[in-house]
Amino acid sequence: MKKKILAAALVVCLIAVTGLTGCGSSDKPYGKYDLSEYVKTGEYKGLETEKISVSVSDEEVDTQVKANVENTKTTEQVKEGKVKKNDVVNIDFEGKIDGKVFDGGTAKGQNLTIGSGSFIDGFEDGLIGKEVGSTQSLKLKFPKKYENNPDLAGKDVVFTVTINYIAEEKIPQYDDAWVAKNSKVKTKAEYEKQVKEQLYKDKEASEKNDRVSKLWSQIVESSEVIKYPEEEVNAYIEEIEKQYESVAQSSGVKLEELWSQYGIESEKDYNTQNKQTAESYVKEQMVMYDIAQKEDLSYSDDDADKLRDEIDKAGYTDETFKQNFGQDIESYIVAALTFEQVGTFIFDNAKTVDKVEQKDTEDKKDSKDDKEKATEKPAKEQKKDEGADEATSNDEPGGADA
Repeated sequence: MKKKILAAALVVCLIAVTGLTGCGSSDKPYGKYDLSEYVKTGEYKGLETEKISVSVSDEEVDTQVKANVENTKTTEQVKEGKVKKNDVVNIDFEGKIDGKVFDGGTAKGQNLTIGSGSFIDGFEDGLIGKEVGSTQSLKLKFPKKYENNPDLAGKDVVFTVTINYIAEEKIPQYDDAWVAKNSKVKTKAEYEKQVKEQLYKDKEASEKNDRVSKLWSQIVESSEVIKYPEEEVNAYIEEIEKQYESVAQSSGVKLEELWSQYGIESEKDYNTQNKQTAESYVKEQMVMYDIAQKEDLSYSDDDADKLRDEIDKAGYTDETFKQNFGQDIESYIVAALTFEQVGTFIFDNAKTVDKVEQKDTEDKKDSKDDKEKATEKPAKEQKKDEGADEATSNDEPGGADA
């Protein structure tokens, strides 16, 4: 479990570092370089991409409406009745061993879902059927193996528990009144139309992002680095090292222990990997800014202000943003909005290909292959089968175990 937590933490940090974020001046990243001397950008116009085709079903609208309504639920304090399984009860409790209160055995105003197994055996069951507002005395025993506090293992304990109330969720009724209160329209029909339109836009945007991502990967792969600007590469290496060190420190492990989780066996491997990673980021940035310069792409001050507001609403300051993402806010804004402009440009200048046509082409190819296989002699078929077995060998990358 600890390894998984460490891995997840490092991935989050490295995602932040690996994003298209300029290390140079936030006003004009890579502006001091003649990028034609550093990178030969691959073809980025006229690339093929599938047409965007999305739809929204009535079921999807219903599901989203239901989720929206549930998001407006409220919690009421029910102070009468009896406790049932699955109730969320608010309790005060005090635990004593040999008549003495012990550390961690007392709390006030704690919510507990009955049946969740959050407390030791007998605690939650001991409250079922009891009146709200009553105080119960539960004579229990800690498990023989109690990892939370081995000192308490196997000991008898008495919990005095007061049931303050049942926290009951109230989901409002979905009607025109709810719509008028929670949206800018007045009827369910109008609201459902609005939800459908938003779902369509979201799907369309997701599909476009997917297309842009594939086009971008194709462009970067076809681009050639003439030479790397050392200052930029070194800045990234330094930032990557800081992130590794930060994760190691916050996780309470040595840097070398962290390396081993990623198959890094030595300091030499660590340095080599960091350099290669930094160079790949710099390559992407150079390609991005090269396209932006060639096509004179830019974004508005309003776009920058909007993104800045989103970051502010997320609760980040310049200091915390840099701590979390290894860069200052303004540099991020420049790079993020530049990539948005570049992505839109390469998508708008791509040739759209009908997905159905592509499938028809594949079907024709499959049909031709099937006919060829049908006319092959048994000996040839066996030879092809043997080849297929080798191609999917468990010992090879891409094989059955991959």
